[in-house]
Amino acid sequence: MTARHNRLTAGGLPFEAGLVAVTAAGAVLRLALLARQPLGYDEDFTAVVVAKPFGEMLAAVGRDSAPPLFYVIEWLVTHFWQGPASLRLVPAIAGIALIPSLAVLARRAAGNAAGVWAGALAAFLPVTLLSSENARMYSLAGALVVAATLLLWRATERTTERPTDWATARRWVGYGAAAAAAVWVDYFAAVALTGVLVAVAWLRPTRRSSVLAVAVTAVAFASLAPWLIVAGAQFAHAGAGFWIPPLGLDSVAGTVGQLFAGPPVDSGIQGREVLIGLQIVAVVAGASALAALAAVWLRRPESRPRIEFLLIACSGVVGLAIVSIWRPLLEARYAGVMWLPLFALAGVGLASMPRRLAAALVVAVAVAALALGATITHPETASLLPEIESRLGRHDLVAADASHYLAVLGEGDAQLRARLHLLAEADPPWYFGTAAYPPDAVIHDVPGAVAPNGGLVFWVADPGTAPPGLPAGYRPLEVRCAIGVCLTVYGPPGG
Repeated sequence: MTARHNRLTAGGLPFEAGLVAVTAAGAVLRLALLARQPLGYDEDFTAVVVAKPFGEMLAAVGRDSAPPLFYVIEWLVTHFWQGPASLRLVPAIAGIALIPSLAVLARRAAGNAAGVWAGALAAFLPVTLLSSENARMYSLAGALVVAATLLLWRATERTTERPTDWATARRWVGYGAAAAAAVWVDYFAAVALTGVLVAVAWLRPTRRSSVLAVAVTAVAFASLAPWLIVAGAQFAHAGAGFWIPPLGLDSVAGTVGQLFAGPPVDSGIQGREVLIGLQIVAVVAGASALAALAAVWLRRPESRPRIEFLLIACSGVVGLAIVSIWRPLLEARYAGVMWLPLFALAGVGLASMPRRLAAALVVAVAVAALALGATITHPETASLLPEIESRLGRHDLVAADASHYLAVLGEGDAQLRARLHLLAEADPPWYFGTAAYPPDAVIHDVPGAVAPNGGLVFWVADPGTAPPGLPAGYRPLEVRCAIGVCLTVYGPPGG
């Protein structure tokens, strides 16, 4: 490779300097927004589970729906640092590591400029930023899958050139470790890595490379067997109801739209229309970059096998869609573990454009990402808790619906948690995080001791919802709402 080729980048800088710049910018953005959002949605399950003793944590995870590695790492981190930022530190670091990984993938496909542009997209896309700010396993699993993809590609090539040297062996060991870690973080990583394994065949590897790729992947998958034995309760969820809608035009379009835009913006969020407009801009910008990839494929025959390799490496999403015909599983967070190589290909497309146009597209997605990351879009459940804690009496009840129960449980003080129940007409399904619930968490009526003693019912729930099973004569005394949640105080007449 010539010195001139080494300096062919998107902005005249060497590849290394350009990559450092976009990675640093992505890191600053992620760390600056680390604690901006309140904990919300499935993050509350993470917060409650990792606050348990280690054995109880593993038992709870074993009754839920994921492998344990992410929770083990989170448990270790939160024993040194508390708060929403501590829970999001691991996803943020994974999101930062994703930037150079995707850049190197794009560089291998189409040169230095493609690598820098892919790194810029990974740094500033709404979907990658918001995943990095979510205290769930998807950011870490995705970063590990991309690392495994890169390591498998390099190991396959190295085996063709030097099949028996130590450097070749180290690459296979590195791939096996990354693949094993990925499936221990998220089961969907196994689907993603199966797609990557299929893509290796497109590179026309030697027989030795093919055998090693299959064998090392099989060993990585098999490493999960001891956990599957321990977590047998998770298999009971396979036949239970699920919240993902059936496969159809709307579900496919919604999932594809979130490829670049990130999760949908809930109703009731301030400036929702503007945020949705910015998401549309991000989708158009990303789709334009991928569309430009066709020109690269036509003009550069030498890059075609590598571009096709990355495209096939995303085929796990197709498998997810096929399975969803029978069992709906096509959802953007799950697919996000599989489609990340598409961002490397989008970088290839940007590198083929006029530099100003490519820069304008990256700026457009960056503006959308910054707006979505800085706007409070999670329910502000925790903001309502200090008022309850300051007023909670001996005979009062704190009740929450299924959407907010874990948030109250995870962020309330000891006195509040002792008086807290999930109040509902029926038991919530498992995907509300019931594996983390304490015993007797769910009740269907207000306990009989509340009304005779004039106790209040502090109801934390979605706006416009009323608690079931209230004592006769109880009525709302006051209401206070925050983003996505309301606190209503119910009491007896004259209370």
